[in-house]
Amino acid sequence: MSQVSGTSSSLLDAIFLSEKRKNLLLLLKEEGPKSSDEIKNAFDFPWKSMIPQIKKLIELGLVIQTDGVYSLSEMGTVIATNVQFLLNTLNVYEENRDFWSEHDLSSIPFYLLTRIGELGRCRVLKSDLSHIFKVQKDIVKCMLSSSRIMVFVSAIHPAYHLACLEFIEKKIDFTIILTQSVFESIQAECLPKSDTVFSDISVLKMGLPEYKKEIQRFLDCENSHFFVSDGEKKPMMLIVTDKIFALSLLDKHGRVDRNYIVSFDKGALKWGEELFAYYKKNSRPICSL
Repeated sequence: MSQVSGTSSSLLDAIFLSEKRKNLLLLLKEEGPKSSDEIKNAFDFPWKSMIPQIKKLIELGLVIQTDGVYSLSEMGTVIATNVQFLLNTLNVYEENRDFWSEHDLSSIPFYLLTRIGELGRCRVLKSDLSHIFKVQKDIVKCMLSSSRIMVFVSAIHPAYHLACLEFIEKKIDFTIILTQSVFESIQAECLPKSDTVFSDISVLKMGLPEYKKEIQRFLDCENSHFFVSDGEKKPMMLIVTDKIFALSLLDKHGRVDRNYIVSFDKGALKWGEELFAYYKKNSRPICSL
C-alpha cells in the first residue's frame, strides 16, 4: 500500500513541482512529437536544464524518445490530458473566484459543473446602480449579431420585449425558456379581464391590446420557440448564442445578482448549449396563452 502511495506521490511531484516537465507534457500533447531543437525553440530554457527533466519523464514512462524525437507514451497522453483538464478548471475558478464562490451553483448539474474548465477565458460583467441595465444592453448587442439564440429567463426585464421584436425582425432562430412564475404573470396580464400590463412594460408606454398582440406574435412566429420550465433549480438568466455565453445566478442567500459570467470561447458556447439542453429537457412547449 505504501509503495503505491509513494509511486503516486512521486508522479504528482514529477509533474506539478516542475514547470519544465509540466510544460513539456502539455506541449507534446498539444503539438505532437518534437525534436530537441523544436523543444529548445519552444521554451526559454537552456537545453542543458531540460535534459534531466526529459530523462525523468522518460524514466516515469510518460515520454518516449525515438531517433532524437520526443513524444508522449499512451499513458503519457492520458495523464497530460487530465493535467490540462485540471489546469483549465483551476484557471476558470481562480480568475473569477468571487463569482463562483459567492453564487448558488445548484442550478447547474454536477456533470457540467465539473467541466467549467471548458468555459475558457471568462470575465464577470458587473452593473452598478447608475447603469443597472447597461450590462444587459451590451449582451443584447452581441445577441443581435448572432444567427441563433437560446435564453432561460427567471425574471422579467423591461428590455426583453423590444429585444425579442428585433430578434424576430432579423429572423434569428430564438428559443426561450420561462419559469412557471414568469409565464403565469404573462398569462395574468393577458387575460380579458385585465386592464393593465406589467409595470416594467408600461415604462415602454405600450397599451394592453398591443402588448397582447405582440406576445401572441412571439408565440406564432416560425423562428421563435417558447417553453416553460418544470425543473426546481433555475438560473436567473442564461444566454447562449453562436457568439456569446452569459450566465447570471442567485447569490448564496437567494438574492438577485445582476452580474454575469461571460465567455466567447467555442468551448463555453458548447458548454452553454448543453446547459440549455438540460433545462429544455425539463420544460414543456408553449403554443398559446
